[in-house]
Amino acid sequence: NGPLAGVRVFDLTMWMVGPWCSVQLGALGAEVVHIEQPDVDWSTLGAGVPPLINGTSVGYIAWNMNKRGLSLGMKSPEDRTVAYELLNTSDVFLINMTPGVADRLGVGYDIVSGINPQIVYCAITGWGESGPMALLPGADTPAQYVTGFATGTGVPDGDDEINRHFTQMDATSGNYAAQAILMGLLARKRTGKGQRIHVSMLRAGSALQSVRIGEYLASGHQPQRLGSGSQNTAPDRAYECADGELLGLSVTSEDEWRGFCEVIGQPELASDPRFAVNADRVDNREELDRLLEPILEGMVRDYWLMHLNRAGVPVGYPMTWAELRHHAQVLENDYIVPVETAAWGQVWTGGPPWQLSETPARMFSPPMPGEHSQQILADLQQQRAASEQPAVARES
Repeated sequence: NGPLAGVRVFDLTMWMVGPWCSVQLGALGAEVVHIEQPDVDWSTLGAGVPPLINGTSVGYIAWNMNKRGLSLGMKSPEDRTVAYELLNTSDVFLINMTPGVADRLGVGYDIVSGINPQIVYCAITGWGESGPMALLPGADTPAQYVTGFATGTGVPDGDDEINRHFTQMDATSGNYAAQAILMGLLARKRTGKGQRIHVSMLRAGSALQSVRIGEYLASGHQPQRLGSGSQNTAPDRAYECADGELLGLSVTSEDEWRGFCEVIGQPELASDPRFAVNADRVDNREELDRLLEPILEGMVRDYWLMHLNRAGVPVGYPMTWAELRHHAQVLENDYIVPVETAAWGQVWTGGPPWQLSETPARMFSPPMPGEHSQQILADLQQQRAASEQPAVARES
């Protein structure tokens, strides 16, 4: 009953960036048919990312929720014929491979759109389809470096931070690809035509950092690394409290600044000309931190959380995964949900990031490799019997 009910996705993806895109389409109700090689080694699925659950990477399990599984060898003429029949009834084709691979597998855009002119075809690459890096392999960590993401993070005067978040560029690129596919489906409803979509990790990473790039273009200077601090607002960073715990504070308005000053017992700071407005506080960040650090170290973290929350000042603290998993706010809103699987037992995963009142999203078990092959092939056989002849590849 999801908003994409009735939409079929031919999912020829691997690792995370492509599979993460199709996880979202499946959560929204699309029938995602995920293709795996016949007789695949389960230990290599999801790049073998540890830990393993019953011999399968947790990465494969997390990145392939909400899909059906079909075993096809795309280099086999017989299996390619099956792929063409499935593409003839698909709405979306999704692939994340180096430019040229799709053509060599017989599923380039000209061939696929020749079979099905209304298909929304989405290709995800690391660096783009032209230029000196186009044919180089792409991955999350080098994408963080090349996009400048890593050079803008880390402790002041220290080394660059390698990974701000594992799969940051993978997830961002997959999110943008899912958005683009939804726009392609909407455009098709209006025009009756399919189209080709391309998303690269380099393009996605650049779009993600539009603010930081704007800072550089406006100033001509590389943005300073500030550890947990923000380049744009102050005070906005993690501070140590009396119990050694960290308090994540973000004062983003003058009302919040005045409320913060009242809570810490320093109301006069609100009108101090060095700190009166955010621009002043950013310019005098180091002086402000020297004043605030001993004050915030004077009480335990939970004291500050209670009083700053009451004052309407945005605040938090670094949670462990165990704390997040059992947090009342998370449980109340199904931000993390259990999923029953046949091969891996009950697993917990992030819930759908959207709430739709009439067409709700949902999470369900990833397929065992090829789990639904027999059913999908039987459906195609019925369709073949009802039609004059199977689909054939032709140049558009």
